[in-house]
Amino acid sequence: MSDLVVSVEDVALLGEKLRFVAGEFEGAQDIVSDYAEEVCHGDLAHELEQFAENWRIHRGKLMEGLTKLAELAQAAAEGYDGIETELVNALEG
Repeated sequence: MSDLVVSVEDVALLGEKLRFVAGEFEGAQDIVSDYAEEVCHGDLAHELEQFAENWRIHRGKLMEGLTKLAELAQAAAEGYDGIETELVNALEG
């Protein structure tokens, strides 16, 4: 069984990428509800509106989760980097 090796830079980059993805979700336009107005069939329009509302809710939850993971990754990278610096300073006296 192999050990997982991840660099501090990889963890910091992960945080940046997660922030980017969260930003993309935040900037995504809600086009489904726009199409609901164009649909002539009342039941289908209603289903589209429900889908759009559910997607807004879940998209918000996804953005919150991604943002939190990005913050944790950034904090971990900063923490590991700080520990490494302290250890080097301690060893060098």
